[in-house]
Amino acid sequence: MSKKTYKFIVWIVLLYALVQISYLVAEYQIAGGKFGAPLDDVWIHVRFAENLAHGLFYHYNPGEPTPGTTSPLWVVILSIPLLISEQLVLPFALLVCSGFFLWMLIELFRLCLRLGFNEGYAFIITLLTLFAGRLLWSSLSGMEITLFALLSVLIFKNHLKELSTGKVTAMGGVLIGLAANARPETYLLAGLYYITTIFLLGDKLRANLGRIVLSLAIFAVLLLPYPVFSYIHTKGFLPNTYEGQVAYADYLPNINFIIESAKFFVKDNALVTLLWIVSSSYFVFRLLLKKSFERDFLFINLWVIMLPLVSSVVAPNWRHHGRYLIPLIPFINVVAVYMLRIVLESERVKSVGLVKKIVVVSIVILSLRTAVAYAGVLGWNVQNINEQQGRIARWMQANLPDEKAFGMNDIGIITFTTKKYVVDMVGLVTPDILAFHAMSDKEEGTRQLFRYLKAKGVNYIIIYPHWFEYLTANYSDSFQEVYSARLEKNTICGGAEMVVYKIDWEKVETKWRTTPGG
Repeated sequence: MSKKTYKFIVWIVLLYALVQISYLVAEYQIAGGKFGAPLDDVWIHVRFAENLAHGLFYHYNPGEPTPGTTSPLWVVILSIPLLISEQLVLPFALLVCSGFFLWMLIELFRLCLRLGFNEGYAFIITLLTLFAGRLLWSSLSGMEITLFALLSVLIFKNHLKELSTGKVTAMGGVLIGLAANARPETYLLAGLYYITTIFLLGDKLRANLGRIVLSLAIFAVLLLPYPVFSYIHTKGFLPNTYEGQVAYADYLPNINFIIESAKFFVKDNALVTLLWIVSSSYFVFRLLLKKSFERDFLFINLWVIMLPLVSSVVAPNWRHHGRYLIPLIPFINVVAVYMLRIVLESERVKSVGLVKKIVVVSIVILSLRTAVAYAGVLGWNVQNINEQQGRIARWMQANLPDEKAFGMNDIGIITFTTKKYVVDMVGLVTPDILAFHAMSDKEEGTRQLFRYLKAKGVNYIIIYPHWFEYLTANYSDSFQEVYSARLEKNTICGGAEMVVYKIDWEKVETKWRTTPGG
């Protein structure tokens, strides 16, 4: 590492520390002197991790193994502090999430140097990534987002090394296998990696055949255990979360997903988004019409184009600030600055040094603006989770200590705090529920749901009423509202008010006896 490169990395570390501290201070102030997680999903991972630390392999309710997470590797990582104390899990989750973000920034800078950018352009790309508001939100979310972003950068770095040496390495299979256990989007990334690697090393394919087979074997060994586990327990190779959250996926791109995702990227940085579109269009133009492309950029260009397109078909979900596409941001910055470099180094612009400086500063300022905005977003998200689901969990401990089981639609922090048995009324960790929701006869589906709840010993349900319109509209006289937590400013939760209802089983069964189908 040259002294100049070392200085840039020192600056990255210092700016990272400054921004992270600023975000934590903002969170602490906005969330009323508390830290926390900005998503209930974090606590779902933690609950799985808690049971894993106790020797239960992917159990949400002890004794009921279920593939209810799309990130089994993150569960393993979060189980580490739970071997000591559950009080350590939140600070540990935030620490490793933030640590992966810093590691990713450093590796991204090095990746850019390998791609042929000089230190100045590499630093600009890293700054745009460091100041990307949604990535900063992710870095203190307790989620697997920054881990997947880091593994993606390492995969691209390893790919460039393979191209330069002409030799496929086993490390490619290791990195992709780990990434597949962090996020299922890796299935697409793996396909692109092996296709581009085989294509670009075509003249050396025979010499690399054994290495490719070894890489694929390592990838398969790391990938297969969780799909096999899923199949054993659900007869499907994908986690429950896929069917529960994106079962509405179609065979055509979801236009709403494309529009909403585009809005997020424009808000991130409008100039970067414009440069990304121009750069990708330039890539497609050269590839299809000119039959030419830059070898080192082929894999990255395919990734930033294909992930949004494939997601719009198979997983069109833009919730939680579009978090499923957030790991794409570092690579969008790469292809955007690639185009920026072409513009700034053109003869017409290159002669006007002031223009170059103004453009670069403007782009960085746009990202800084988003970085500032998402500090508030993080704080309010944490406040929402603490003051809605967290408050209900504390109320349950104080008022319903003898109840053994509950029906819920947000199951994370409530279950982790109370240690109660949960029937997930959305079906993410209780896949039996999915069949009831799929019934065309809403009344029969609701009756099956009620029978299931009663069989599990559930006397109370904790839900957003508007998520279960048929149930609340037709069985309102069978519920007694006993508690609710309402947010004045809802920024992340599925509803402004979460309600605890006591079920009057006698009224439910009376209704069945007096109406058809009972």
